[in-house]
Amino acid sequence: MLLKSIEYFNFRPFLGKQRIEFSASNEKENVTVILGDNTHGKSTFVLSFIWCFYGVSKFNKPKILNENVENDMRPGEQGKAYVQIEFEDDGKIYTMKRTQQFFMQNNGVLKAEDSIANLTYIENNEQKTVGKMQSDINVAIKSILPYDLSSFFFFEGEKDNEISKKDLSGAVKILIGLEAFDNMRKHLHGPQTQDSPTAASVMGYYWEKQKDASGDAAKKAFAEKVAAEKKIGNVLKRITEINNEIVEYEDKIEEINQVLREAAPSKELQRRRDQIAREIKSAEENERKKNKSFLRCFSEESLALFLTPLLGKTADKLVELDVNDKGIKGIEAKAIRELLHRGECLCGTDLKEGSAAYKSVEKYIEYVPPRSIGVLVSDMQDKIAEYSEKNKQYVSKMEDLYSEILNCRTRIDELEREDKEILIKIREIGEFDTNEAEKNLTIYKGRLRSLREELQRKNSEKGSLGSAIETATNNFNMYKNKNKEVREYQVYYKYAEAIYNWVQDNYEQKEQQVRDKLNKHIKELFDNMYTGHRDISIDEKYNINLTFNGKDVDITGGLRVIKYFSYVGALVKTAYEVMKEREDGDNGEMLGEQYPLVLDAAFSHADSTHTKNIARQLASATSQLIFAVMEKDWNYAKEGLDGHVARIYELQKISETEVKIVEV
Repeated sequence: MLLKSIEYFNFRPFLGKQRIEFSASNEKENVTVILGDNTHGKSTFVLSFIWCFYGVSKFNKPKILNENVENDMRPGEQGKAYVQIEFEDDGKIYTMKRTQQFFMQNNGVLKAEDSIANLTYIENNEQKTVGKMQSDINVAIKSILPYDLSSFFFFEGEKDNEISKKDLSGAVKILIGLEAFDNMRKHLHGPQTQDSPTAASVMGYYWEKQKDASGDAAKKAFAEKVAAEKKIGNVLKRITEINNEIVEYEDKIEEINQVLREAAPSKELQRRRDQIAREIKSAEENERKKNKSFLRCFSEESLALFLTPLLGKTADKLVELDVNDKGIKGIEAKAIRELLHRGECLCGTDLKEGSAAYKSVEKYIEYVPPRSIGVLVSDMQDKIAEYSEKNKQYVSKMEDLYSEILNCRTRIDELEREDKEILIKIREIGEFDTNEAEKNLTIYKGRLRSLREELQRKNSEKGSLGSAIETATNNFNMYKNKNKEVREYQVYYKYAEAIYNWVQDNYEQKEQQVRDKLNKHIKELFDNMYTGHRDISIDEKYNINLTFNGKDVDITGGLRVIKYFSYVGALVKTAYEVMKEREDGDNGEMLGEQYPLVLDAAFSHADSTHTKNIARQLASATSQLIFAVMEKDWNYAKEGLDGHVARIYELQKISETEVKIVEV
């Protein structure tokens, strides 16, 4: 998006029809300057873009119609005001015009109608209109420049322009050309926070079709799967929270320990405390492993132990049975009949009917199931003996594991007692008051232990839910695969899934590339604008963070402006680079765009050095830069622009209700 011109008609102080042409002729002469003192209309100039594009009035005074026009209107007369912006985007020339009609009532009160937007563009030398509804225009403008990011590109220096801590990822993705990929993902799968595809997506549609056509058993399995996925989502969220809290309390404990380390007489004592801390951490880790082994052993092998009383009773009953156990274990009557039918024993002896060998083999039919249960009884007795031995081994193993857990806990308690004793000794030294430190350490360590125990429980719960999801999924697949119609839907689902996986892989790759570019440009711009020592970066939601030695810092007015411009300049530069890469590569991927930057009082909080630095970096980072600036700030800013300025306009105040735009 590049701005070509803006035209006013009776809009606030701009009486009659007035126009500004913006420079965007080449990469060098890309700056337009609007000079004006306070109350000369600089803020109106910048905010008029917001009003025109989005219909949002951010003016201190709500009146849109020029006061001179209003004062001249008689009852029954009509008037209007408009802002018209001509801009270029993706090779097309657009004209955005927002008009508001006014009517002077008989009581002398001016009635304002809702503003009306009209968006047209030129294609094949023919003017075309974007949509018939205002909503169509809103959607079109959003796709070009999202409203969430509009305040970045239309900057009010006198206002608090701190970047809010909200999720900007959606708006940024539009800006840097990732929205198409994001929309494809959502169309195929649904929101990425969901483990399963949503019903409104392509995959969700065919998933629901499979479920509906697969019968009650499959539906039940599917419901169990969805319920388990919802639970595991909450568990994973809590695990993340716990890990963050653990880091927080570990940092707090380390801060206290660092103070103790620096106290000279207590150095040796503190050195032992550090060693104790390491030993406690090792013992706690060992305890967690033993607990995990204990739970796994109980989960996998405890069933037989619970059956021990029943097995004992069964063994007693079998002893009481008077059964013939002359049979051969593992041999059934069917196998014996097969040998007789073949006429040959396994050992090679001829089994001719009526022979002694034949009769000897035949008699065993009486000793094997189903005619005799002696073999079964014997097998059962062997199994009971085998289980009894395994149970003894299992009990011994569980006792050993439990003993090891108790030893770990005992060792941890001993170390913690020693730690407290050392703290008392440090306090007795008198160099450092440890009363508060000891109290806090006790609280922090207690909280840390609780968090780690909870983490262990949540990880165990995660494992159980994962197994439940796998079981339910397998059951669902088993039931639905029995139906021909379901199998057809499954094929469609697999096709959609394959496309989604391709889109997802490409999206993640491209987003990471863009994120790396953005981070790089933010750092470069910030370092070139700012003369101090701060670190700057973006998080997963594309919010900007400013830190010193790893900690957030308080941001003053001047630093806030530099932080802001580093972010915006990097956004614009990244979007432009992505667009150029698309053009140069000619790969057909619709990524990236160039954007203007319109500034009001950009340097009001910056000194002369930072003003020059900001102006220089923004002119180099953006495709189009438009300054609304006071004369005093312009004298410093122009030193940093190095031939970038192509057009200069002056806002001349005729009266309190009229400003004239003059090119100089």
